[in-house]
Amino acid sequence: MSVQFDPQISILFNALGDTTRLLILDELRKRDEQTLFELCARLFEEHSVTISRQGITRHLNTLEQAGLITTAWRGRTKIHTRVAAPIADAINPWVELFSKGDAK
Repeated sequence: MSVQFDPQISILFNALGDTTRLLILDELRKRDEQTLFELCARLFEEHSVTISRQGITRHLNTLEQAGLITTAWRGRTKIHTRVAAPIADAINPWVELFSKGDAK
């Protein structure tokens, strides 16, 4: 058995390779559908993260490109929502492959 390589996997793992982005995902796990302002406040209050709104926006864009969050406009407010499926979809085939070992 081999795992089919999908270029999106590299984008996904790159997005997961940053502590701030992991903290953003964790905050969205705790409470989904947050605005940029809410995420900035929670990152500062809960984790002492002191990054500008522009910096957090760049992290949110990376997470969205990786398929880990979605955004939607409600009036003039942009809402960010976590999407868990890409992580399981990317990791499960690798876990299955390596948990069986090499049959050679």
